Amino acid sequence: MAGIPRIKVNHYSTFYYQYEFSLLDALEAQEIPAPYNCRGGYCGCCRVRLIDGEVEEVQDALYDTVGDEILTCCTKPVTHVEIEIPED
Repeated sequence: MAGIPRIKVNHYSTFYYQYEFSLLDALEAQEIPAPYNCRGGYCGCCRVRLIDGEVEEVQDALYDTVGDEILTCCTKPVTHVEIEIPED
């Protein structure tokens, strides 16, 4: 894929990745209320569902995700992505 990855977030908006350190940082830059706690991949609070696209790890996580879950503090988009933030 050429170009800047686009990030689509359920119930919020679509925006372009500005090369922040992580997906969590990109969400915060857009003032999207994304859950988090440790910012280091230990707790799993920042997990979201990856609906479409591809991400890569920027730091190792100790929390084990299941299925299509990703940790926003530990990943960044490689392609256009669509994610779903849990409602609670």
